Amino acid sequence: MISRALPSAIALLMAIGFALPGVAQAQGKGRPKAPRGSSPTTTTTSTSSSTSSPTTPGALASVPVSTYRQFGAWLDDASAAARGAGYTSIGVGYWRMLASSQTNIPMLGVGLGVTDRMQVGASVPFYRASYDGGSATGMDDVYLSAKYTLVDPTLTLSEFGLAISPTMEVLSSDNTDGRIHFAVPVSVELRRQPFRIYGSAGIFTRGSFFSGAAVEWSARSGMALTGALTQSYSLKDDAVLDSMGIGRQRMDVSLGIAYPLGTSAATFVSVGRSLTSMEEGGTSLALSGGISLRFSTSPNP
Repeated sequence: MISRALPSAIALLMAIGFALPGVAQAQGKGRPKAPRGSSPTTTTTSTSSSTSSPTTPGALASVPVSTYRQFGAWLDDASAAARGAGYTSIGVGYWRMLASSQTNIPMLGVGLGVTDRMQVGASVPFYRASYDGGSATGMDDVYLSAKYTLVDPTLTLSEFGLAISPTMEVLSSDNTDGRIHFAVPVSVELRRQPFRIYGSAGIFTRGSFFSGAAVEWSARSGMALTGALTQSYSLKDDAVLDSMGIGRQRMDVSLGIAYPLGTSAATFVSVGRSLTSMEEGGTSLALSGGISLRFSTSPNP
């Protein structure tokens, strides 16, 4: 059984968005794996937004394997790519947790503007998890999303934007709660050059409410610095975890930098950690980085 927590690849997907100023992509995917049967007090995995894995060997069982919190987070802006404009990305991520760690390589992403107000995207990461007594490898949770801009920040005098991004997550085949789940993030954005502020809030149908916010500063060179804070609250009651003092809330913080490589590419790196304790499923270190490439299907880009 795989424990659940905040999506670990949030830093990477966040960085992809930062790497493409004005066309930030969906953020909040991936979930580090935990040993099958491990206790929530000793397992620090995350859940929620993107990954699949083979069955992992048992270890340290002290509570029922079905006992875990449902967490999940999503962070995005309210901007969408123009019709025919898109991106591809490849990256790597590393997360250090209590008695375990995970490396995701490669982490693949793609997105495309279908109309001037709607874009679609997908995220497919591959992972290797190591923990006391074993390891596991496989394809992580897959995320398919669509973002529709209700209010375009580039077309309003106030530079305010509003978007909704219905998302389907396809979780690991050994997930006892079912593989197909959904998220409904609502995102807002406000531009005040050289700053951009945006945030998201919504629910995961697995049983969590989330919210998050980011502040981005852009230099004339195209370099962007971004700080972000996300939180997730589990909506499902669990008497066992309540009695163990395992909280319902999780918070994470990250800092990312992106730098353009010519006119159609950017490189990015991000570092973060959980404000939640490792005993409650937090990560002590989250590192990610990669490259993102823009393209156009239009005959006259």
